[in-house]
Amino acid sequence: MRPRPPLKWVGGKGGLLRQFGPLLPKKPWDLYIEPFFGGGAVFFHLASSLFFQRWPTHAVLIDKNEELINFYRVVRGNLEELLADLRKHESTPEYYYRIRTLTPEGLTPVQRASRFLYLNKTGYNGLWRVNSKGQYNVPFGRYKKPRFLDEANLRLVSRALAQPGVHLLVGDYSLALNYAGPGTFIYLDPPYYLPKMARNPFYTRDRFGVKDQIRLAKIFRELDSRGCLL
Repeated sequence: MRPRPPLKWVGGKGGLLRQFGPLLPKKPWDLYIEPFFGGGAVFFHLASSLFFQRWPTHAVLIDKNEELINFYRVVRGNLEELLADLRKHESTPEYYYRIRTLTPEGLTPVQRASRFLYLNKTGYNGLWRVNSKGQYNVPFGRYKKPRFLDEANLRLVSRALAQPGVHLLVGDYSLALNYAGPGTFIYLDPPYYLPKMARNPFYTRDRFGVKDQIRLAKIFRELDSRGCLL
């Protein structure tokens, strides 16, 4: 069995992995970098494929969403505690909104990760959207049986993330410049942005706009000039 993305994530590429196959580098890479990690569909696919079995598993996984990276770190290092906390959750509007009002900074890393996964799986359409204060504001999803406890897959995800060469970083996508060199394989999947899309989902309190896209293009050219596989 191969690990699947443990989260619902807008723009996730799980359905495109077969199309991505022919586009992957044909030669070995020393390091894999994903500056917009999100749901991690490509990494989890590679982590259990022949590519990562034959080649080094060194990977740098970056995302600006602190809740997201904390979740993955807990899955990697504190899975049993996370599973125990997830079993406490209920699928009712009253419980959902009570959990939604909790301040992440006042919780332990495990409680914070448990809240994050619960809200992601139970909130409307799997959105992760925050307001300008960074507060999660997605309404209750009204699913009959939301699956926020998929123990078998979480164990596979934990195993993939626990490989010694895998690093999880909170930060801007430009962190890739600190690690990338010739032969580094970098998968870029930035937020999509159109100026007229007033309801663009926001995953952090900082908006990803036109200036960010322009800066990303400059970083892309820099990575290309270093001989990275993009």
